[in-house]
Amino acid sequence: MTKRSRVVLGMIAAAGACLPMGVFATSASAASGTHVQINQKAAISATMCYTFVGAEDENDCNYSRLINDVLTVGIPPNATEVVIDLKLYPWGSTTDSITLDTSKNRCVEVTGTAFNAKLQEIGC
Repeated sequence: MTKRSRVVLGMIAAAGACLPMGVFATSASAASGTHVQINQKAAISATMCYTFVGAEDENDCNYSRLINDVLTVGIPPNATEVVIDLKLYPWGSTTDSITLDTSKNRCVEVTGTAFNAKLQEIGC
């Protein structure tokens, strides 16, 4: 194996090792105005998907968010509700879901373990 091949394989392996840690996670579309802050306190690597009712073209997911991670998601101005779905794995089914109105900033906490993970609205 040539040195060049080893370097390329090493880079691919490093990228594959970082992917589950959320290094390549995307964030939902930022908007001026209201937002949802998500505090990841669960003993899982959480995946959260957002459905912006009234602005479905802005829907997005954040993958493999680690414990103690804090994420702020901007709400598009034309969205009337935000539905957040919690998954244990990006390819898995929804474990819990919460629907929030967009009239003000909201804070949500992810709690539990792989056996009882849940979303709950908390005070900001």
